Amino acid sequence: MYRGVRITENQKRGRKGEHVIESRLSSFSNIMYPDHDVGIDCFCELIENRSPSGRYFCVQAKSTKSFGNYWRGGIKKETLSSWLDQRYPVFLIVYEESSRNCYWTSIQDMRAFLIDRLRGDSKTVCVRVKRSNVLEENGDNIAFVKKVKKDSVLINALHGVPEFISKGGYVGSIPILSLTAAAREMIRDKVRFGMDYLIYDDLLKDDLQHAYTLSQMLTQYDRGHYDHFLIHARICRRLKKYEEAEENYNTAINICKSDPNWNKGKSPDDPSIEDIIAMIEDEKAKFKLNPQM
Repeated sequence: MYRGVRITENQKRGRKGEHVIESRLSSFSNIMYPDHDVGIDCFCELIENRSPSGRYFCVQAKSTKSFGNYWRGGIKKETLSSWLDQRYPVFLIVYEESSRNCYWTSIQDMRAFLIDRLRGDSKTVCVRVKRSNVLEENGDNIAFVKKVKKDSVLINALHGVPEFISKGGYVGSIPILSLTAAAREMIRDKVRFGMDYLIYDDLLKDDLQHAYTLSQMLTQYDRGHYDHFLIHARICRRLKKYEEAEENYNTAINICKSDPNWNKGKSPDDPSIEDIIAMIEDEKAKFKLNPQM
């Protein structure tokens, strides 16, 4: 026995609410629990066609005896910041004991509101959960599952991972949203790296014409990296587009000469910018002596 310890009604209600919410979630997801208290009660993976989908979401459970048109509660700013930084959608789900219903809201839907409130001086932010979204006890909870998928796409975009919102088959769309500077840069990098992979794949298959088309697109898309122009020069050379090859060698050299940060950020094993310029100039000189090299 633990003398002097009392279990309050709120504690009992909270534990019951967690069990009810988890029971309803378990009908369409695998539930996992964090090792430490991180402001998340459980991590869930959607189940689709009786198999794990690889689509995750996070849940914070709350319980109350009853509420009016909406539940509201003060959430610590540290917790809200953690929710907004998650790589997976976060949902706040409230169990109402009097009705035995569970109501949910998406933190992603509140992102702009929460970011604005986080700038204030208070230690907590009041968050509301309306009665409009119910986590059903006996049902497939299609609306909730669709929201998980949609929020996943939006959050991936904010972290620089573009994704298609599928409505089934080939029908769907990409989200229209304002990207952060960091997300914009990450997406640009992924486009650039994806194009590089496709170009080298074409070269391995000896599909020079398609490699040329892609590398020409890449030099137009991103004019800040010398290696795009260097590979395009080499492809042009193999296609006997000699004037275009020389032009791209020159552009690669000029990009290197105008880069003030390469030597500052390189590791000891990396070549200096001067070494790279010398390599390109040497290759260009040999090419001019023997275009078919």
